[in-house]
Amino acid sequence: MRRKEFEVVDQNRMEEVLRSAEIGHVAFNGPDGWPRVTALNFAYDGRVLWHGAVAGERVECLKKDPRATFFALSLQTYLPSHFLSEEDAAGSSVAFKSVTVRGRCRFLEDPAEKCAVLNLLMEKYQPEGRYRRLTPEDEMYKKVLRATGVFALTPETMTGKFKLAQQKSEEDLRRIAGKLRERGNPSDLLAAEEMIKTLAISPGPRG
Repeated sequence: MRRKEFEVVDQNRMEEVLRSAEIGHVAFNGPDGWPRVTALNFAYDGRVLWHGAVAGERVECLKKDPRATFFALSLQTYLPSHFLSEEDAAGSSVAFKSVTVRGRCRFLEDPAEKCAVLNLLMEKYQPEGRYRRLTPEDEMYKKVLRATGVFALTPETMTGKFKLAQQKSEEDLRRIAGKLRERGNPSDLLAAEEMIKTLAISPGPRG
């Protein structure tokens, strides 16, 4: 990564993004040489897990070539230039935490394993419960299990990029964090907190 101040190599910090991001994008090779990319809901247990149709372009492409790249973004908020200057537009930016995973995709066939992944997805997206957990023996779910594809991408490489104004001086970073708190959107408050954390992670001269 060219901008080393944004690079994250700590496995725990990258996995936190993969566990908290709500939407991911998986890219794979198409038969005509053009790359494909699709958005999906997913869970993470050391593998990137999702469900979908048992047939279609994505399935056919990944059967022929299981290599895939997955991208997730767990935090994103716009940093307007006027946070630091009322004139210089070049100061506008975006704060985000992202992870890119490369690996090979596998189609899960075992009904118990499929249920385990589907239950993980339900726990992530419907934490309030109010549903019956999936089991292979449950007659209510047997037809659904047959019609649902479940997929696992095992990471071979993982790269984190957290852009949280680390390139700014401490004074400017604190000013941006303060402006985000004033604006007060949920993503702004999270970004402000993450920015201040970078001062402890990377102390010393900045900017």
